[in-house]
Amino acid sequence: MNRVRQLWQEGKPVVAGWLQLPGALHAEALARCDYDAIVVDLQHSPIDFGMAVSMMSAIELGGAEPFVRVAANDGSEIGKLLDNGAYGIISPMINDAGDAQHLGRAVSYPPRGDRSFGPRRPNLRFGANYHAQASETLVTLAMIETEAAISNLDAILSVEGIDGVFVGPTDLALSLGCSPRVDSTEGPVVEAIQHIRRKSAEASKRCGIFCGSAAFARQKIEEGFAFVTVAPDLAMLTEAARNIISRTR
Repeated sequence: MNRVRQLWQEGKPVVAGWLQLPGALHAEALARCDYDAIVVDLQHSPIDFGMAVSMMSAIELGGAEPFVRVAANDGSEIGKLLDNGAYGIISPMINDAGDAQHLGRAVSYPPRGDRSFGPRRPNLRFGANYHAQASETLVTLAMIETEAAISNLDAILSVEGIDGVFVGPTDLALSLGCSPRVDSTEGPVVEAIQHIRRKSAEASKRCGIFCGSAAFARQKIEEGFAFVTVAPDLAMLTEAARNIISRTR
C-alpha cells in the first residue's frame, strides 16, 4: 500500500519533504531521513522529466513515497509521471470543479477517468494487476491557492478522484492582497487557510499545506492538517550554509 494512505488509515499525519534541486543522490539521501513522502517540484524548479524519473526511483529506494507537484493540470504530463513512478500527484491552480474533474480523470483509468494504459514502473512494485488497484494506490491533491478556488471549494471537494486539497500559501496570499510569505501570520491568509481545513474535514477529505519551518508544520498538524511539507531542499541548504559560515567567521 502507498505509505501515505496507510498512515491516513491509521489516523496519522504525513510529513513530506520538498525538492527544488535536480539530483538523484540527494533525493535518496533525504528519503532516508524518515520522511513519509518527498515531493519533486516540477512547477518552480529546473527539474525536467528525465531527472524527475531518476529522483522518484531514488526516493522510493530511500523508503519514502515519491510525489510530484506537476507544472500544470495537464493530463498527458500527469499520465507519464504516474507511469514512471509517481505515487502522489499535487496539481497547481485548481480553481473550480471543472479543473478538479480534469485532475480526477487524469489519474484514473476508464471508465472512471481518461488515463491511458502504460504503467511501466508501477507494475514492478504492484504487479501486473496494478491497473485494478491504481485508484486506491495513488494520492491526488488539488492545490487551493486563489480566492476563486476558495469560492468554489465545496464543489472542488465533491469531485470524485480527489483525495483532498493542498494549500499553496504564497499564491493564496497574493490572491488575497497580502505578502507572498510561507508561514504567513496575516489575518486574511490565516483565516482562509483555516476555512480550507474546516471545509475539507466537513467533506471527509484530506487537507495539506506547504510549510517553511518545523514549528509551523507542527502547529498545522495539531490543527488537523493531514499532509505537511517542511522546508524545501534549497532553503535547508542555504540555511545550513549560513550557519556554518557564521560559526566559521
